[in-house]
Amino acid sequence: MTEKTERPRRRRRFGRIASRKWPSGRRTWRATWHCKVERRRVSRSFDTEKEARDFLAELERQVLTRNYAVPPTLREAEEEDAEILRAAQPREAPELVAYAREIIERRFEPMLAKGTLGVYRAALRAWTEFFGARGGQRALRLDALTPSLWLDYRAWRAGSRNSSHGSKRAVGNRTLNADQQCMVRLLNEAVTDGHLDQNPLAGMKKLREQRRTRRYLTKEEIARLLDACPRDFRPLAIAMAYTGARKSELTALRWCDIDFEHGKIALVRSKVGNVDLLDLHPVLRTALLRLRLRRKEPTPREHVFLSRKGVPFTNVTKSWAIALRGAGLEGRDGLTPHSLRHSFAVHFLEGGGAVTDLQQQLGHADLATTQIYAAGLSERRRATVMGLEFGVRPRGARSAAERAG
Repeated sequence: MTEKTERPRRRRRFGRIASRKWPSGRRTWRATWHCKVERRRVSRSFDTEKEARDFLAELERQVLTRNYAVPPTLREAEEEDAEILRAAQPREAPELVAYAREIIERRFEPMLAKGTLGVYRAALRAWTEFFGARGGQRALRLDALTPSLWLDYRAWRAGSRNSSHGSKRAVGNRTLNADQQCMVRLLNEAVTDGHLDQNPLAGMKKLREQRRTRRYLTKEEIARLLDACPRDFRPLAIAMAYTGARKSELTALRWCDIDFEHGKIALVRSKVGNVDLLDLHPVLRTALLRLRLRRKEPTPREHVFLSRKGVPFTNVTKSWAIALRGAGLEGRDGLTPHSLRHSFAVHFLEGGGAVTDLQQQLGHADLATTQIYAAGLSERRRATVMGLEFGVRPRGARSAAERAG
């Protein structure tokens, strides 16, 4: 009687499979292999032997075709499946007004200038009234905003007022374009946050704005105006006239920003976010030294220009009106404190200054903005053109001597 020999089991070329019986009676199969990517032994568990064999066979095929990738763990696979399921579900976009309020207060407030932030908040008030919950209608969601709906808002906004106080004049195209610019930036944030696939207002044309006349003062008028300024406002007005800086830039100036020894002012440009060194004019230097002496040696971090209440200037409307009245300029249309900036630019160019130097002095990011100030020289250009004489007579015209002969 021949002894029955057991046939040897073929050893796998890739990995191995081992079974395990649990106390509950459940049996599982573990596939183990050496991962050259992670440089260690890796294993995965399966409910049946066939699943384990098919798994190792697939890994072997990937290795032979050089497409091997480390398979995910059970937890990673569950998380991936959950992510796919979440992506397949329709997402709920937040309400437009609520999202706008959050973004303005959380993201924009720390980085925007005070004046620009005021524009955003004024737009938010109008959006709340039009897109918010009203008349039993639910508040508009972000993904429900369309170009046609924005045109409806623009038509409504054109007939409304920009604030609950002040003049009763309706908003103009400049305000409507500012609203649109704010909304476009807000929708870009929504795209970044994943609430929208694309900005629905991207590429929409703005309304044509009527260019406002830039008023400027002659040198004699500037002298009268500065002499008529109230005592606390006069140093600020002198700084505006002799630097061409914006009022907001000067009201933020501190004593540590002024270098009397080298005659320089470190001015923070709120619009472009950099710092420029401006030359300290002798007239302005004298005014600042007198102001510092009057303050009895203020601290370096103290603001330079303070109102009569002892706080930094915010609104100079009353002081400006007093100065205009004292200088005999009251009633002239378009004269604002910003006119001193325009006047500086015009007289800078009249004195032979280069436009590129004026761009740096005014803190413009674009040279085209600076070139607008050259329009203030139109009267001088006109006088020069009218004074040209080349001795040319109209065709057919005869002199008096020719007619007498």
